[in-house]
Amino acid sequence: MKESNETNRILQRILEILTKNEARIEVNEMTAEGDKLIQKAEDEGDEASKKIQSTFDRIHDKLFTINGILVASFFGLGKFPIENPIVNLWLAIIPIAVLGYLVFLEQRQMEIYRHASQRMNWNLDTDVAKYGKMINRQNLRSLFAIVVTFSLFIYLAIKVITY
Repeated sequence: MKESNETNRILQRILEILTKNEARIEVNEMTAEGDKLIQKAEDEGDEASKKIQSTFDRIHDKLFTINGILVASFFGLGKFPIENPIVNLWLAIIPIAVLGYLVFLEQRQMEIYRHASQRMNWNLDTDVAKYGKMINRQNLRSLFAIVVTFSLFIYLAIKVITY
């Protein structure tokens, strides 16, 4: 009987250890699964950030092209026809200024990339907020360039149509 009680006690202890081990394994699996989800979210965030940055680059490239065309158009239409030009030649300064502004935008975009590349060294209290402000300002600056370019295009189209 004594041996039976001892055996039962040992078996009970083994069962407790196995239960604790099973719980530990489950916790480890859940933690690993949580870590995978967190890593996936971080990777998706990084990928989205890269896509946003490449989208800005493409938009700015297109604005450069459009403004280059506008400069040539304003110069051409500022001289054509000779006796009564369609637009004032001095208006060509505006798309040239927008091109300068776009160069400024590209320089600011480079600063944003530089700041983001140092992410591992960021002070979470200040640098995350700084990055957000940089992005928001860049959005507004890009929107301004888009609006001005579109307005110049509309103005030029109206001048040509109504000539």
